[in-house]
Amino acid sequence: MYVRSVGEKELNFQVSGMLWQRSLVMRDVETETLWSHLLGKGMRGELEGTELERIPSVITTWEDWKARYPQSSVLAMKRTTGGYDEGKWEKARRFVFGISGNTKGESPAVGLRKLQREGVVMVKTGRASYVFTHRSRGGSVQAFRAEADGRPLAFSAEENGYMENEENGSRWSRETGIAISGPDKGLHLEAVPGTLSFVQAWEAFYPKSEIIQ
Repeated sequence: MYVRSVGEKELNFQVSGMLWQRSLVMRDVETETLWSHLLGKGMRGELEGTELERIPSVITTWEDWKARYPQSSVLAMKRTTGGYDEGKWEKARRFVFGISGNTKGESPAVGLRKLQREGVVMVKTGRASYVFTHRSRGGSVQAFRAEADGRPLAFSAEENGYMENEENGSRWSRETGIAISGPDKGLHLEAVPGTLSFVQAWEAFYPKSEIIQ
């Protein structure tokens, strides 16, 4: 997910109808610049070379989102495909969930099949440590920095969409990154921008990325 403002311009994006390296190409209405959806970068046109600001997002059910944010509204669009459910990711081996934004190697990715099977995967790259999470209900996948209150943490999966940090046994939500019980109750993990992608597309756009399968 990206912020759609560039300087003082607020852009409106649409599908261009083109693919590049098996990946969607976007186009903004205002300048007709072509953008890579995986890089968030203008690839051709007036805003070529410009990078959109990335923000964390989550795939989840409307029921769960509404429970967390009861004042939310939702964009209703004409349906062109069937409803979304966990079955969309049945061929999980074809997908990875990766931390986007750094093509120089600091962009680790984890195979979706591994996330579905294990629920929680710890990844260390360079000086940073991350925890990738999957929650069966809604097919939620996310990544967080594996530290809180200035302390590095290591996590393992628990049942029903939770995880536990090995340092003091605190229990955390895999979806929100919030500690709900234990000595760390109330602390938040920092969510980092990530995206689901076909394996081949991720390898093309992030050739130095470590993919954990």
